[in-house]
Amino acid sequence: MGALSNIEVGSVVLTMIEDVPSDLSGIITTFVDNEVFFAEQLTGDNIGTSAIAERYQPAIISLTASAVVRMMEMTGADVSNIRLGDLSVSKGANSPATVTSAKLREDGIRKLENLGFVLNHFKALG
Repeated sequence: MGALSNIEVGSVVLTMIEDVPSDLSGIITTFVDNEVFFAEQLTGDNIGTSAIAERYQPAIISLTASAVVRMMEMTGADVSNIRLGDLSVSKGANSPATVTSAKLREDGIRKLENLGFVLNHFKALG
């Protein structure tokens, strides 16, 4: 697969989620950039947006999909049915968008945690 740009990652996310409104799909790279920044802060790595390494792609894709679904719900898009690839979620007891978004976010964070973290230790003077 190789490294992907933020535009290519955004395209992957848009193929996962059906019926993303054009006003959100038009700013998909902003969603990707925000999640790359989040991943950089969490891992301590310099990931960048022009060539996102394969090891970060699954987490960034999940986090971006979560952000898009969450924003679709917030902007009033029709989220009574959410389809992510083969997974389809219909209205039930909880909003499908809220549940789906939360699960995608958890999945993305778990994937980042599996990559490891940079720990900084500081000794207090005194």
